[in-house]
Amino acid sequence: MRVPFVKEVHDATRYGFAVGKVRVLETRVFRAATYERLIDAPSFDEQRRILSETPYGAFVEGAATADDVEAGLERALDEIYGFLVTAGLPDPVARFFRVRYDYANLRAVLKARLLGVPADDLLVDLGTVDLETITGPTPGLPENLRAVAEGLEPVDGEDAVEGASPIAPERIDAAVERAMFEDILACAKASKSRFLRDLAALEIDIANAKTAIRARRRELDASTLSGLLLPGGELEVADIQGAYELPFEEFIEVLARAPQLKGVSAQDLLDAERLDVATDGLAVRFLRSGREVAIGPEPVIAYVMAREAEVRAVRTLLIGKLAGLGPDALRNRLREVYV
Repeated sequence: MRVPFVKEVHDATRYGFAVGKVRVLETRVFRAATYERLIDAPSFDEQRRILSETPYGAFVEGAATADDVEAGLERALDEIYGFLVTAGLPDPVARFFRVRYDYANLRAVLKARLLGVPADDLLVDLGTVDLETITGPTPGLPENLRAVAEGLEPVDGEDAVEGASPIAPERIDAAVERAMFEDILACAKASKSRFLRDLAALEIDIANAKTAIRARRRELDASTLSGLLLPGGELEVADIQGAYELPFEEFIEVLARAPQLKGVSAQDLLDAERLDVATDGLAVRFLRSGREVAIGPEPVIAYVMAREAEVRAVRTLLIGKLAGLGPDALRNRLREVYV
């Protein structure tokens, strides 16, 4: 009966300072009004002027191209993730955020090798593995990445097909995504945070729902789908497979009724252009629940993810403006905001 009290005292001691700092920093997270100013700005220069009043000012100062924006916001993300360390969260929490960049980099390297092009411009230095190792020989990779790369090595001998590419890009995507989510789920379990475990499961549910919908649009058979769905979510893989061969709109209705996707309508799932935006909203609403916890890792994790989403939104608006997109097009590309 005393365990909850003991945990509360432990969390107050360990996370009290970090949560107090987060409560202050949250006041600087962008509200809808800031995004509207960025959307309505008549030029990229005006967007930079608006951002000069925010924590991103120093990161985009002097930016003139999309590459400049990417480089500046990469530095901003690195600083945001660094807060997890200074906040005293367990190492698996920081890894939960950073390890996905390792897999994104591995994906880029494998595809670049497949196409015979350099990968340098595709890599992001935000992971747990340095870029020199990522781009080096497969045997030098950490075990988790090496296993993926070795599983995708060219087929030799009688199983090889003359004139065919030994690795299809879709195989790379599927193998990397599966390994990434396995790693993320392991990080969440090692963190001892129920909030992070639930978040990892939600991310898997969202990934599986989108995979199944896109597989139906491509008319892939059920056996192919089974190799693409990921374990570890709350939305049962068997339930997705059981509904997969229903008429398309009935299949969508089954997904929309799943408790794990509550808040996303069947119309959202049917609209290919709205699918990503609508499902991202599930994660945002989950993160808001973390803000309600008084003391613990939840508010810190929620804050970092909110800032991560903020960086993505700023990137979308800046690069969109550079590409000549108008206000309506920019607004349609924004995800649901954290506050």
